[in-house]
Amino acid sequence: MKNRFVLSVVLILLSVMTCILLVYQLVIKEKLIDSIAQETNERLSFSAEVLAYNFSHDDLEQTRNWLTLKSELTDVDRVLLVTSDKVVVASNHIADEERPLLEVDANIFNFITAAESLNITGNKLRLVQPILQLGSNTPTHYLYLQRDITDKLQQLKAQVFYLSIMLIGLFSFFFFLYLRVKRQEVKHDITEIQKAITLFNDGAHSSRLTENKQSDFFPLQCTLNDSFALNEYLQSYLKAQAQFSDLVNGLVTDAIVETNAHGEITHVNKTAVSMFGYDSEDELIGSNVIVLIPTKYQRKHSQSMMNYSGKQHVEQVLNTIRNVAAVKKSGEAFPVEIVISQYKVQEKQRYIAFIRDFSEVARYENSIKKLAYFDALTGLQNLNGVIHQLKALKLPLQVSVIELEGLQDINDVYGPKVGDKYLCSFAQALSQLPLQGVIAARVRSSRFLVLHQSSLKDESKQFHKLNKKEIEIDDFTAKLKFVRCTAKLLSSESLGELLGQCDLALRDQENRGVGSVVKIDIDFLEELKYQAWLKQALEKAIESKQLYFDYQPKFDTKTLKPCAAEALIRWNCDGEMISPSVFITMAEKKGMMPLLDRYVIRTVCSQIRQWLDMNLEVLPISINLSARHLFEQDTIAVIFEHVGEFDIPPHMLEVEVTEYGLIKDYKKTAINMMRLEKAGISVAIDDYGTGHANLETVLSLPIKHLKIDQSFIRLGMKSVKGQAILENIISLAKSLKVVTTAEGVETQEQLDYLKNAQCDAIQGYLLSKPMKLKDFEDLMNRRNDQ
Repeated sequence: MKNRFVLSVVLILLSVMTCILLVYQLVIKEKLIDSIAQETNERLSFSAEVLAYNFSHDDLEQTRNWLTLKSELTDVDRVLLVTSDKVVVASNHIADEERPLLEVDANIFNFITAAESLNITGNKLRLVQPILQLGSNTPTHYLYLQRDITDKLQQLKAQVFYLSIMLIGLFSFFFFLYLRVKRQEVKHDITEIQKAITLFNDGAHSSRLTENKQSDFFPLQCTLNDSFALNEYLQSYLKAQAQFSDLVNGLVTDAIVETNAHGEITHVNKTAVSMFGYDSEDELIGSNVIVLIPTKYQRKHSQSMMNYSGKQHVEQVLNTIRNVAAVKKSGEAFPVEIVISQYKVQEKQRYIAFIRDFSEVARYENSIKKLAYFDALTGLQNLNGVIHQLKALKLPLQVSVIELEGLQDINDVYGPKVGDKYLCSFAQALSQLPLQGVIAARVRSSRFLVLHQSSLKDESKQFHKLNKKEIEIDDFTAKLKFVRCTAKLLSSESLGELLGQCDLALRDQENRGVGSVVKIDIDFLEELKYQAWLKQALEKAIESKQLYFDYQPKFDTKTLKPCAAEALIRWNCDGEMISPSVFITMAEKKGMMPLLDRYVIRTVCSQIRQWLDMNLEVLPISINLSARHLFEQDTIAVIFEHVGEFDIPPHMLEVEVTEYGLIKDYKKTAINMMRLEKAGISVAIDDYGTGHANLETVLSLPIKHLKIDQSFIRLGMKSVKGQAILENIISLAKSLKVVTTAEGVETQEQLDYLKNAQCDAIQGYLLSKPMKLKDFEDLMNRRNDQ
């Protein structure tokens, strides 16, 4: 201990010495050198001014005398006076005078040439001061001084050393004086601590140390007082816990059974006595736990314990919730939930089991199982029940998926209660079908499932008898009507897929009829799957902006110059071009047209904005929208929103509308069309002459543009009657001040005829096919050049 103390003192003294030396090297020495350099530089600057005065009076002799005096100083090594041409004029070495400085000392020459004013190398201080001509900033001479500062540094080092010795002596004196006083305080504090620990161990649990914040043992005093308080609390807590444990054992609803390593019961609570039907704890204590195990499991339990002889068996059941059977004193078996844990008392193994009567839970689980596997209304199995039972059935099985018809009509006429009775009667009839191994189930509302192992012939015979069978419900008679789809189930894993195919087959309205048997049409199923895939792919394409546009110009009939263009939507899906007639038809059926229309409106408005920013002479662009959704308020709002968002002139956008037969409210549609027209956005009837785009549409709606369908152009040119009708359409449009455009113009004959008929514009392969974006932009560029 003493040696460690001495070593610590020596290390402290060495640290102090090291710090002083470091301060000397890093701070004091540098400060002294800077001070000497500054002082010398100031004096040299003053001397330069004096020499400048001498030079102004051509007093060179006085200058040399000054250099001689400076060179006699003990710490001056070299003094030179050099002209601006680097020739030595005066020196403390006479032999150097009138010689080029480069020959005298190349280092000095380089130093002056480098325009440095100060340089310290080792203990050598070199300074140079330009001597300026009076009244000018031009140096005529340079004064060079080299000084040795070794002696001054040695003096400083000695002073620092003596000061260090003095400081170490003072530190040592006060340090040892402090240690002596501290030793007395530590001895007193240790005595107090020993006294307090002794009193606490002797039973005085309320005794505490006096906590002195000025003492070095203050943290220890606080820790010991906290430990004393904690121990006192633990004593009272353990006493209370023992009392609480006795109370819990008497009140807990779980049975508690403790045994030793040999299976002898050492403790039970009151709940265990009551649960197992005994009169008192004494009847169980001392008995082997095997008396609580049903007879058929006792042998297995005994063998397991005999084979244990170590850890394997016990570790498999410890701290694991298990559902097992137990037996009461009367011999009645009942289900229990049990958890077993182990602990040691005086190095002897003990086991404690927490047992809960599971009878109510078992009954509840059975009811849950019934809800999970059976239909509450009909009592038949549901789909989960069929799937669960399939595991135990022999395959293959004949499957019939049945759709009961007429249920909605009965609900509407007689009410849901009678409809429920209709369902129950049908369910009972299915379950009583004389088919081998028949299983009837209700899948949903009016959809049922029948599985059996009979032949198709027997199945058809029995279902034929069942169809249109009359049943009595309350005070009226109803006939059973249903449609079914049959298939063969080869594996339980394929049930879901098979039911899905049957479900899709039953959707085929064309093949359905009361009492009919629907077959699984693979082509129909594939088409449904394709439509479902196409819907998802289109949603993704719209979201990721994969749809794009080609542009087919419209030409002025008189000048044959482009006057507008139609944006034609295109879709390249993973390298395959999907026809607009395919995906637009699907979008109409699946209710996706509002989403597609919004995409068309925004994309085309954005593209027009880009063209305007490119300073192109942009042609008006027409877009195709569906009449079903076009004139809803939301669609009109979207058009106005994007026209405003991209700040495009309204006349740059035209809306072409098809499927006029889908318009439900002509009055509201006309109002919305007027809103578009007033805003400067024209509306055109597309495919005029086909479908619902006819004269009635032109007269009932505020149309400004009429597009004559290409089929009408093609057929109209083949006969005099057709030409007359075509001429009348164009003439009528002109009288109504409606602009006409002929679609699908493919021959010169058609073009010449339409010119003579004064059709306003033409569109077709004769003048231009639909163009890619880049080609269309080139077309507009050429218009700019023209």
